[in-house]
Amino acid sequence: MHNTATPQVTQIRKTTTPRNAPPVSQELADLARLSVKDVSALVRLSEQTIRDRVKAGKFPPADHRDGPKCVRWSAGTVRRWLESTSTAAAK
Repeated sequence: MHNTATPQVTQIRKTTTPRNAPPVSQELADLARLSVKDVSALVRLSEQTIRDRVKAGKFPPADHRDGPKCVRWSAGTVRRWLESTSTAAAK
């Protein structure tokens, strides 16, 4: 017996910002909280590699703990780490 159900397609809504909206400051952007999944996508490392590097002291520890198993990094912390690693690689 074959499943004849049509796969559900999720529509992506475009969001627009009002023309008179003030720009987001760097400080505000740096305060955004990122999950390990978000950080993994940004730095192109697996979630487990990030956890291992935190334990080894090669990646900054999470800035926020939202629960016993939920940690988050501020975007600024991740940005500074990326800058420091790209600077070190350039030398």
